[in-house]
Amino acid sequence: MTATIARLSDLTQSGDDADYVDIALFMADLPLRGPSSARWLEGEQPTRERWHALVTARRDRLNTAR
Repeated sequence: MTATIARLSDLTQSGDDADYVDIALFMADLPLRGPSSARWLEGEQPTRERWHALVTARRDRLNTAR
């Protein structure tokens, strides 16, 4: 996961789509690497919780589908 996020960070260095790095970190339940340039409508914490919940729900669904 760390290598993937590092690559994504490299790809978004220009600032375009830099929020994707934040979303990947939220999904992995990892801390931001520093202040974010993204401005989340409901704030960082609710956005983090929502993205992480999507991953958790998907993981749970895949585990019960077997």
